[in-house]
Amino acid sequence: MLKVVLAAGGSGSRLYPMTKWVNKHLAPCGDGTLMIDYPLAFLSKSGFGDVTIVTGSNHATQIVEYVGDGSSYGLKVDYSFQPKPAGIADVLNRISSRHVTGVILLLADNFFSKPQCFKNLAYYQAKGWEYDIGSSEKASAFGQAMRGEDGSVCSIVEKPKNPVHSKILTGLYYFPGDVFDRVERMTPSARNELEITGLMEMYLKDKALEINQVEGMWKDLGEWNPLARVCW
Repeated sequence: MLKVVLAAGGSGSRLYPMTKWVNKHLAPCGDGTLMIDYPLAFLSKSGFGDVTIVTGSNHATQIVEYVGDGSSYGLKVDYSFQPKPAGIADVLNRISSRHVTGVILLLADNFFSKPQCFKNLAYYQAKGWEYDIGSSEKASAFGQAMRGEDGSVCSIVEKPKNPVHSKILTGLYYFPGDVFDRVERMTPSARNELEITGLMEMYLKDKALEINQVEGMWKDLGEWNPLARVCW
C-alpha cells in the first residue's frame, strides 16, 4: 500500500504575527486561495485518493475544520497529530507503518504548478525532487544535493553556508517501506529535529537515492513575498 502524507505542522515563524492566531497553512495567497488548497489540489491532480494530513501547533484543529474529509478536493482525508515541531522526518513517526510499501511525503507550504511523474516508483529506492531557483545565495535556506564530476549525487547538505549551485531540494519525497525503520535509527540534529536531509543521506550511503528535476514551477509559500504572488 502506498501512503500519501501531507505535512502541515510547524510553528509558522516566518509568517508571524499572523500565525499567532491562524494556522500557517490557512494563510491566503494572492488570489484568495488558501495555502493548503494548492498541495491538496496537486495530490488530487496527481491521481492520489487517500491522504493523511499530519498537523500540529496551537491551531491544528483549524486545518481539520477547513479541509474536513477532503471530499471537496476529490480526496479522502484523515489526520494525525505532531505534538511539537520535531523535524520533517519525524512526521513519519506520526503514521502507521502497517502494510505500507512506500510513502509519498509532501510539505503543505510547497506549490507545484503541475503534477510530477509518480509512475513506476521503485519500492527499494528513495526519491527527492529539486528545483533551480536561479540564485545560489537563496539556496542557503534549503537543502541541496551535491554532485561529483560524473554528475551523480555524492552528498546531501542542509542549509549550506556557501552554496555551490542554485538547485534546491523541494518538499516532495518518496520513500520505500523501510523508511520507518530508518527514522527510528535517526538521532536529532543540533536543532533537536530529525532532519529530512539526514534521512536522505541514509539512502544515499546505501546507493538507494534518486534526485528528480521538478517539472514546471515550484515555490516555497512559507514567506510573505511568494505567498502574496502565487496564484493558479
